[in-house]
Amino acid sequence: LAVNRIAGLRWAVLAATLGSVGVAVDRRRRGQPLGKFMPVVTAAVVIRGVIGIATGSETVYFGLGIATKYLIAAVLIGSAVIGVPLADRGAPFVMRIPQEMAEHRLFRSTMAIITAIAGLYYLTSASFDIWLFRRNSVEGFVLLRFFANWPLSAVTLLAILIVLQVRLQKIPGIPPVAT
Repeated sequence: LAVNRIAGLRWAVLAATLGSVGVAVDRRRRGQPLGKFMPVVTAAVVIRGVIGIATGSETVYFGLGIATKYLIAAVLIGSAVIGVPLADRGAPFVMRIPQEMAEHRLFRSTMAIITAIAGLYYLTSASFDIWLFRRNSVEGFVLLRFFANWPLSAVTLLAILIVLQVRLQKIPGIPPVAT
């Protein structure tokens, strides 16, 4: 926000892009793994940054982020609809999943529900971003979006945890998600 105010959008985009790249470089320098996801996200941030700097357009720069949220929403909701929910692939990274739980129909339908909840979060967030962007300056948009996404993220995470707790405890022999 400060760089945008002082030097303009191009410099602010450059600073934000370099900051994102710096996080990945710092992790690598400290010997921490980047995983598979971080390099992809970092590459996307760099591409978006280059486009933002080249165009100097607020609409293009922020529009790319909003469009990305819509794309993520479509992928998440689509994966749930076709019966291959992405939460099913991500769950083993966050919790231990015994074989009998992974094969249970209730587990699989729960993964579809939480994938859809995540998709609805991105859909809502992107739509709210458009509304905010059309009614605010760049600084107002960035600041209000930051504060608005916190409660929306918290509600989404709470909904996911409640669905996990309520549904998965119905699977025989499976301990509760939270105690």
